[in-house]
Amino acid sequence: MINYNTFLILPIFKNNKFLQNDIFNQKNFISRSYETRSLVQALNASIIFEKIINISVPKSSLLINNTVANEIKNNFDLSLVDLIIFDCSLSPIQQRNLEKILQKKIIDRTQLIIEIFGLRAKTKEGKLQVELANLSFEKTRLVRSWTHLERQRGGLSKVGGPGESQIELDKRMINSKIKKLKKSLLKVTQTREVQRKFRKNASSLIFSLVGYTNSGKSTIFNNLTASNILVKDMVFATLDTKMGSIKVSDNKKIIISDTVGFISALPTELIDSFKSSLEELFSSDYLLLVHDLSNPNIENQAKLVFDTLISIGFVEEELERKIINVFNKCDLNSDLSNVKIKFKKRSVKTSALTPKGLQNLKIYIENLAEKKFTKVLFHIPIDSYKISSWLYKNSHVYNETYCDIDFVGNKVSAKISNDKLNFFKSQFPEIELYTI
Repeated sequence: MINYNTFLILPIFKNNKFLQNDIFNQKNFISRSYETRSLVQALNASIIFEKIINISVPKSSLLINNTVANEIKNNFDLSLVDLIIFDCSLSPIQQRNLEKILQKKIIDRTQLIIEIFGLRAKTKEGKLQVELANLSFEKTRLVRSWTHLERQRGGLSKVGGPGESQIELDKRMINSKIKKLKKSLLKVTQTREVQRKFRKNASSLIFSLVGYTNSGKSTIFNNLTASNILVKDMVFATLDTKMGSIKVSDNKKIIISDTVGFISALPTELIDSFKSSLEELFSSDYLLLVHDLSNPNIENQAKLVFDTLISIGFVEEELERKIINVFNKCDLNSDLSNVKIKFKKRSVKTSALTPKGLQNLKIYIENLAEKKFTKVLFHIPIDSYKISSWLYKNSHVYNETYCDIDFVGNKVSAKISNDKLNFFKSQFPEIELYTI
């Protein structure tokens, strides 16, 4: 449902030294502008006007020059517009001055994305993260525009200094809210850590789906785990991290997580706020990096996802070990010959629209799971019920026989993950075991 009408401004910066976080060349402009239009649609808004503006030297006070600003004001019927969106970052002063000239509410790309996250967040954690990101952003928007709200002069005498100004009061209130939100998120993070350890003990492998937004991650997740999360041809259709499981041979349980999709110029406020969710990636055994093979901008999208993973704390050597490139939508394009991305050798093609299209991915996952397991023969003393119970809970026991010849007790044959085998050896060093 359309809520309001928007005017989309698409700047093209001519001089790279002024671009900072908004660097994008002419080649990528079409892709980025398409992406921005998708963001506006995700906000349930309609674009009624659109203008491309070439900027050689951004004005510190206005971004664009006065001539262009007046041209927008005079040549477009702004009475039809509820909101003007600039597809770049605006400083607080630039935003305020543009609003004064155009007499309309102005938001930049950062605010646009935060607004969409606010609509998509459903869980308590997601809402806390979005609110924290919004407050962190709004804190930078406080400019001295409320002098009429200055507090009365302080001190006991008539010559006392000025009291607390409105801007100082607002900053103090925002800082207080940010502090409370961080405390709440810390509790959520601690709960997540407990859940993460439980999952690590209860499953053989954990895979996390990552990738550019709208690359098909949620569709893959649904078909792998028989789930029914929202799937829509829209950026940030899903936001909160989802968990599901798939079963392969020998009753091995594998957990799949679906994380938020990345996008160009993802606000740093959101990255910082969502670190508790993104920490799920660090505990994963593998990262299924999903690419839209039908997208001509696939290489730039892959680089952006890779750079974002580095920015949240991964090192390249770790990513080289964890990343599996999943080239989705191969029914639309199956040619990989000209695609140049990192770690391309570890890859699999999929078409997430049907379960059969994911058969290669399922086989790939099962082979990885198989390599993580070792067949072991355990000699368990007759009265070691605790050890037997642990093995049945943490491994796949496929044979158990009683023996009273070479030793009295049970010989247990099991498939066990290498991590749990090492844990078993450290906890029960007295038990004899043999690799089969």
